[in-house]
Amino acid sequence: ALRAREPQQRLGAGGAYAELRAHPLFDSLDFASLHLQPPPPLAPPPPLPRISGAKVMNPQLASRALAREERPQLLSSQADTPWGAAISEGEIIVLGTPVLKRRFLSVKSRQLLLVDAPLSTPPPPPPPAYTNFRNPEGSFARIRTSESHAKPPLPPATPLVGGRLVYVDPEKLEVKGEIPFSSEFDAELGPRGAFYVRPAGERGRTYYFEDPAGDEVLAETWVRTLLRFKARLVDEARAR
Repeated sequence: ALRAREPQQRLGAGGAYAELRAHPLFDSLDFASLHLQPPPPLAPPPPLPRISGAKVMNPQLASRALAREERPQLLSSQADTPWGAAISEGEIIVLGTPVLKRRFLSVKSRQLLLVDAPLSTPPPPPPPAYTNFRNPEGSFARIRTSESHAKPPLPPATPLVGGRLVYVDPEKLEVKGEIPFSSEFDAELGPRGAFYVRPAGERGRTYYFEDPAGDEVLAETWVRTLLRFKARLVDEARAR
């Protein structure tokens, strides 16, 4: 009735709103109190990056699983940066800044990029970190669920998908290396704007990076963002 080809034959075409309201499609609606009900919550739009020179700053995305419909706006916002040529199609830059990469006696200027990679199937939301229980007095309380009960641990060195950490030659715009994420990935803050990345925890190689200006706040931003990003990938891996 709602999809009849002739407009005059469609349900409610003659101004009979009561006929429309009586349709089974609207059985769950209470029209008498509809105007008093709060509107459904709207998801806030994704935060847009702050771009200044070679820096692309959007660390809020580290803890946010992006919906497919949010990606085009973010891709458009980073289109004017040169780093799109160095990453794969569809990847969103979470954080990107110039760094000095140290290895033994070698010091090289690089652009470090943390990118969110699209998944073919969006992961389900992680389970809530809180649960309700009844205490001895009979009332309900809300407590944080322990890590061991809420989220079973991943096997050691489990590869994590959904993001990449790459360092790029800023002149040739070539990816010179990629640091994989795993369940043992770790990052640590060093002195005078330095920070260290260990993709396999204490047992593997350590990557030494340093902000060229010795900016300790920026180095701390890198460490916090990397650890939050890794935690999100772990949650998504557990939920799959």
